[in-house]
Formats: sequence, C-alpha cells, structure tokens
Amino acid sequence: MIKKIKRVELQINCFAIFILACLLFSSCNSIKNTFGQHTFRQYTDTIASRNRITEIRSVSNTLFDTGTFTGKENSILKYRLLKPIPGNSPSNIHPLVIVFHGSGAIGNDNTRQLGVLSKLFAMPDIKSKYSCYVLAPQFSSRSSNYVLDSTRHVLTSKPQACLLSALDLIDSLKSILPIDANRIYAVGFSMGGSSVINALSERPDLFAAGISISGIPQFDKIQNLKQIPIWLIHGNTDTENPIASDELFYKELQSSYRIRFWIFDHTEHLNIFSPLILSEQIPQWLFAQTKN
Repeated sequence: MIKKIKRVELQINCFAIFILACLLFSSCNSIKNTFGQHTFRQYTDTIASRNRITEIRSVSNTLFDTGTFTGKENSILKYRLLKPIPGNSPSNIHPLVIVFHGSGAIGNDNTRQLGVLSKLFAMPDIKSKYSCYVLAPQFSSRSSNYVLDSTRHVLTSKPQACLLSALDLIDSLKSILPIDANRIYAVGFSMGGSSVINALSERPDLFAAGISISGIPQFDKIQNLKQIPIWLIHGNTDTENPIASDELFYKELQSSYRIRFWIFDHTEHLNIFSPLILSEQIPQWLFAQTKN
C-alpha cells in the first residue's frame, strides 16, 4: 500500500513538473521568433532535467539508418540518418537538420553521436510536427580545433578536414533525397556547436540557420554570416568553453546580423540541457527560418 502511495506521489510530482515546464515554455513564446540577447535564471529542477534527458535518450538508435560516405580525399565518414514521416509534406520535400556532436562522441562506432540533440527530432511529438531528415555524422577526430585569437584575446575555432567532408555529404544527400534546399539547418553542442559556426562560415550558401550550444565561434569569416540567422546558447559559468568568445561574437554581429543569444545564469558546460532547450523551442525556431 505504501509503495502504491509513493508511486502515485511520484506521478503527481512528475505531472506538476511537466505543467511547470509547459508554463516556462509558453513564457518564452514572445521571444521565440526574435533576435537579441536574453538571460535566463539558472534552471534548478535537476529531476525534471534528468527525466527529460532520459526520455530523449531512450529513443531507439534503430530509427536512424546507418551509412558511410567517402569524401573528396578518400576519407570515410560514418553517419546516421533519420527519415521524415512519409506523406507528411504535401510537396514531398523536407528540411534537413545536421547535428554535430561533441568531442565525447568522437569514434567509429556510428552510435555515440546519437545524443539528445539528434534524438530530440525523433521524439514522437516533435517528429509529427517537425518532420525532417536528421543527419548525424560521426567524426573520427576533432571537427573543430581552438586557438587564441591574438587580436581579440579570446578563443576562436578552426574547421578541420572531417567537417568539410560532412559538408560534401550534405551536397551528396541533396542530389539523391527530396531535401528542401532552402531549409537546411545546423545544430551542435560543445565541439559540435563550434562546428556549426565553422560550417556556416565555410558554406553560407548551404544553410538557412544554425544553433550553436556552448561552442567556440569562428571570427575570421564573420562577413559570410550576414544573411544567416544564428542562435547562440551558453552558460555563463562554463569553464570548458568559456562564454567570453560567444559574448564577443554576439557583440560584433548584433548591429547588422540576424543573431540571437540565450545566456543561462550560473550554468556550467554539462548542465546546459534544461527542459527549456530540449523542447519544441529548437525545431520551432529553426523551421521558422528559410533562405531568401
């Protein structure tokens, strides 16, 4: 009897957390399609965060097809691909979201790169509303490296050869799949967040928008980003990838570029994934952006 009561209490608590999260999401509706800087208080409900992350991670890897791609320099890139719901689009073309993984997923198993950002789009409620192709390449070495910008005195990122192979892979998939060329997006966390800015800087013709979470930006090709909506997300107590680079990047772009900057107060590198981020906010914002 006591166990039953505890189970009921747990269900009630989870429901209450869900309602609070929904209220939090709705409170952000007024800024979901805007640019500019917004600071959020530290998200302290660790139970809700863990539950949301566990829920997303429980999505089966088998939903993502496996593939390999040989780049221009005969380098082999392994990847996973989530396909859209058949018949979901009247025009039969779908957006493509490429998700760049962090350094912890470097390898060749073609599995570890399937993190919460990839699997978010496979969640039934998200997939039914934002049906798309989701490409998750796995890099066998770092896709972005960091060096000190001697002029700005902050870290900057540099794309590596394997990242360029991933861009070639996108071009290849565009030629064989019904992908909407005006709605190709890049999303990533940590090293993957850095690779988002690298990819947009390298191929501004390819992408409609990008989201960089806790990454290090690239400064030397800022002029290439003027037409691309960018969303930066960072915790201000991140010591692994310090926020100073993103702060300066936003400052240099804010006057004439389409850039959005979400800062999470007292939030460290690995604690950035609150339910607010792992929600409809990401696909909703992305899918609102289209190449001119």
